[in-house]
Amino acid sequence: MDHSSYSSTRQDVQLTFQRRVPLTGKISQIFQKGPAVVYRHKNACRLGWELYEGNCYSFSEVEKTWDESQHSCASLNSSLAVVNNREELMFLKERTEGVNYFFIGLTKKGSGGQWKWIDNTVYDPDMFHMSVQDFDCGVVGLNTLSSMSCSVTNYWICEEI
Repeated sequence: MDHSSYSSTRQDVQLTFQRRVPLTGKISQIFQKGPAVVYRHKNACRLGWELYEGNCYSFSEVEKTWDESQHSCASLNSSLAVVNNREELMFLKERTEGVNYFFIGLTKKGSGGQWKWIDNTVYDPDMFHMSVQDFDCGVVGLNTLSSMSCSVTNYWICEEI
């Protein structure tokens, strides 16, 4: 190999290396951000989340107040679960059956006593019967939809936004 072809090959190797180093750094940054969402089309969820009918849910393993639970969900780019139909409620009831109560995104705090979901839709009692409505925050668990004080600690369910 003569000197000119050696220099040319060396330059090619250096250019290839220079192109890959920034790419390696970008890949490292992506992985450092935590578990990646596999698909945005909701046919898969982040590690530790459960898929149901195109939505991803996370069920907490620790207890917090309703406000703390909502903050925890927000830190995961999600919110407390909003239940849109009976099938979704059945999924959540079945998933939490016999475990305990889990906060969901239903409350009457700051709404003049009217039950609302955190996405601001009004709770429809014809669609979902709530066994106890004496408190300010909604819970699901033990095969029922109910209410509890927002200041007690419970598990919670996040739904990816």
